[in-house]
Amino acid sequence: MDRGGSQKKRHKSVANADIISNLPDVIKDKILCCLPIKEAIRTCFLSRKWRYTWASMTELMFREDDFALGNGNEDGDSVRFASFVHTFLSLHNGPILKFEMNARRVHTFSPGGHIHRWMLILSRNGIKEIQIKTRIWRNYKIPSSFFSCVELEYACLQGCIFQLPPLFTGFKRMHTLHFVEFCATENNIGELVASCPNLEELILSRLLSFADITIHSTKLKVLRVDGMFKHLNLVTPHVSSAVINLRVNTGYIPRAGSNFNLSQFIGSLLDIENISLLGHTFECAAHGIVPGKLPRLLNQLTEVTLELDLGNLKEANAAHCLFQIAPNLRRMELQLMHRGYSAPTSNFWDSVDHQDCLFKNLYTVVMNNFTGSCADSGFLELLLKDAPVLRSARIEDNNKLDKEFLKLILKMRRASKDAEIILL
Repeated sequence: MDRGGSQKKRHKSVANADIISNLPDVIKDKILCCLPIKEAIRTCFLSRKWRYTWASMTELMFREDDFALGNGNEDGDSVRFASFVHTFLSLHNGPILKFEMNARRVHTFSPGGHIHRWMLILSRNGIKEIQIKTRIWRNYKIPSSFFSCVELEYACLQGCIFQLPPLFTGFKRMHTLHFVEFCATENNIGELVASCPNLEELILSRLLSFADITIHSTKLKVLRVDGMFKHLNLVTPHVSSAVINLRVNTGYIPRAGSNFNLSQFIGSLLDIENISLLGHTFECAAHGIVPGKLPRLLNQLTEVTLELDLGNLKEANAAHCLFQIAPNLRRMELQLMHRGYSAPTSNFWDSVDHQDCLFKNLYTVVMNNFTGSCADSGFLELLLKDAPVLRSARIEDNNKLDKEFLKLILKMRRASKDAEIILL
């Protein structure tokens, strides 16, 4: 028996097989979804079995910049882009699970524009994930058909406004919602969140609100809020990670009108592990944190990042109250601000009782923009005397302190013999 001859025939048979053409459809789809959309279409020339594979792709990403010819004719580039997307979606056959678009021209998002026709197609094809990014300067209205995407699980929308349709029944499967550069004139964000019973992650970036915003959710795990608000209320008991970055703008949103119910938010937390209160969050707090009135300690809170003016009585008191209800803090980072209009603390940190043991479990502290003011120095001295397990204190002063003052810092009494002060 000629075994050698049989092996040669078998090797020849494998060599002649058209492996690419005979790939399973699911593998073909994975390959196409990894390619730029125009390159994916060109795979139709590989073989007859690939000719229409692109028309059933489950993940689509369209970038208007890919259609720029570099001749300065942006209108022409935009027309080609819109025509391509419309033709592609019209010829598509099968479910579309993910749709991502990055466009930069106004007419794509204008009333009755292309986005309305495209969103209608998506709503009829089982869409689960939508990302729409734009560079236009004005907000566009989300097509009503967006709210018919009942299987939607993830949405990231930039530069938009919306109004919930009267018959909207909610996104039952939505787990992540991300709005960027969103303008709110009423509590539509709060209403939308309430209609997503399984929402776990909410990100509001560069939000501008002229209304009272109230967000109540019992399923949220991750919360990011960044923007300017007239009034903000947050009740999110099971959030484990939160970042609140409130901004003020004296141009068209009066500083006095930016209010955040910080006490209500902190009091609602049950599972918080790390929290960041940035920007003007402490300054905008309509109600301070009162430890005696809060229902519980934040025993799971191990990491905080705060941006505040230690020399402002309101902000210093709020931070002190937060430290009192967070007995298990392990890491703390402070971005120190020095607002010229702040009310002085009258040596607030010097008056804090060292027996309170505010920082008994603190392991690492970082203080950025340290100026050596009475408030900054008083807080640092309190912390060093009250942190028995401290290992590292990183002080960044932007070269504002002289050598003599730096020597005084290094000589400050420390409760932990292992504490190392690092001056940057």
